[in-house]
Parts: sequence; structure tokens; C-alpha cells
Amino acid sequence: MDRTDADRTDVDRADVDRADADRTDADRAVVDRAVVVGGGHMGSVIAGRLSDELRGAEVTVVEPSADRAAALREAEPRLRVEESYRPVPGAAVVVLALPPAALDSFASGLPADAFHDATVVSIMAGVRLETLVARLGTAHVLRAMPNLAAEVGQSMTMLCPGPGADDDDLARAEKALSAIGEVLVPPDESFLDAGTALVGSGPALVAFVMKGFTDYARRAGFDAAGSLRLTCQVLRGTADLLEADGTSPEELYGRASTPGGTTERGITCLGEHRVQEAVRDALEKTAARSRELAG
Repeated sequence: MDRTDADRTDVDRADVDRADADRTDADRAVVDRAVVVGGGHMGSVIAGRLSDELRGAEVTVVEPSADRAAALREAEPRLRVEESYRPVPGAAVVVLALPPAALDSFASGLPADAFHDATVVSIMAGVRLETLVARLGTAHVLRAMPNLAAEVGQSMTMLCPGPGADDDDLARAEKALSAIGEVLVPPDESFLDAGTALVGSGPALVAFVMKGFTDYARRAGFDAAGSLRLTCQVLRGTADLLEADGTSPEELYGRASTPGGTTERGITCLGEHRVQEAVRDALEKTAARSRELAG
């Protein structure tokens, strides 16, 4: 039996209601104006991704250096570039992508209520939430740790709200940072030092290990492009495989290691060289350095 128009309306409305219920707070958040303070590499990447992913949003970059501002205007004509910070009425999100050492000079020049009604997200490594709240004069502050994969929309970003940030602040921050990749909210700020090691420095550490793969491929006779392609797809496929069914790394390499086979030989060699211990030690030293820089 065909549905009547009334039946269709009721069913379709129910589908819409269910879909709306499934949406997260970040999905519902509206970010129609965003300001990125600091037009360096990560700041310009975030601004560009915000412009791409948040259709119709007004994105402004504040870059105090006249030379860098000019270069950014030429490279990203779609972005509005300013050389000094002026509060943007109704700005939903302000991303602070300044060097940590520049925070004091930036904050000292802020007008009263500079961040009125805005959610402030700092990606300045090592600058604690209590410092940000005190220097910026607002409680609506969150810290984030993105990584270089933001360039291709594949960042793993850790996001930690301050004690005065509310649910709307978190939703807006997640909405903005989802433009550069995935977002994870840890239990508290103490996790961000480990996040700096694992997330912030992770791509560089992985690339360092990857060089062993590409060097081997080159010595085996593959050209540079083929060596990189082979290595990237192996890592990409391994990550997807682990994530697809929740398999642990140990389960995966155990499953692939047939007794007396080729993979087992390689795993044994890595164990003899204590590779896993070396990686953990590298991450621990990176996290310790993060804590030192934060004072």
C-alpha cells in the first residue's frame, strides 16, 4: 500500500528527529566567525582549513609581522588578514597560535572585554590554563594540542577545557578543531604533557622510524617515490586495520608472525634491539621537556 502524503510527512519528520538526536553538541554548534591570532605555519593551516570546512564562516588571521601578513594575503586571498588584534563582534572562536613567548606582549595590548562572548582556544605549547585565564581576562578558555597532520585534515588534536569553560565553549572548540581532523578530550590538563609527546611530536617520531623503511626500500632498488609510497601505504593500512576492529598492536603483530616465518624473524630482531623500549623512552623524554617548558 502506498503511503499518503500525511504518512510521508510523519515518517520523514521522525527520521529528521532521530538524526537530530544523534548529532553531538559539536555538530549543533555554530561557528560563523573565527579569528586565528598568529599567522605562522600552524595558524595559517588552521585558518585555511576553517575557511574550507566551515562554509560561509568569516575567518580572520591576525599576524603582527607585516612581511608575514603580506605573504599570507598573497598565499591565501580568501582570508582576511589583520596586523593587530581588534575584538571581532560575535566571534565564536578565537584560536591563539602565537609563540608562547609572545603571550605577555599580546595580552598587555588587549582592550577590556577583548574576548566578550568568544571561546578562546590556545595551541601554545606549555602555557597552562591558569596562566591563560589570568593573562587573557576570560574564563572561557581551552587548551589544544594539534599536530602537523592538520595540513591534510588528519590531525589528532587533544582538547582540554578550563574550569570556567562551559558546554557551549567545548562544543564550539570541537566544531572548529574538527576542521583539521579528529578531536579527543582527555580527563584533565595533566594529560596534555603526554599529549605533547604522543600527539604533538608523534608525526616527527613516526617519520624518524619510517626513514628506516624508506632507506631499506631504496637499498633494495626502489626509487625514492616508490619507497615512500610503499612505506606510507603500509603505515596507513596498518592504522586502518587496527582501528577497524579494535585489535591491539600486540595482537596484530602476533597474528602476523607465523612460527619460523619471515615476520617472526623481523619481530625478533626488533625485540633484540629493544625498539619498543626506545620509543617509550623517547616519548617520556618529550613529555618531560613539555613539563620543563611549562615551568
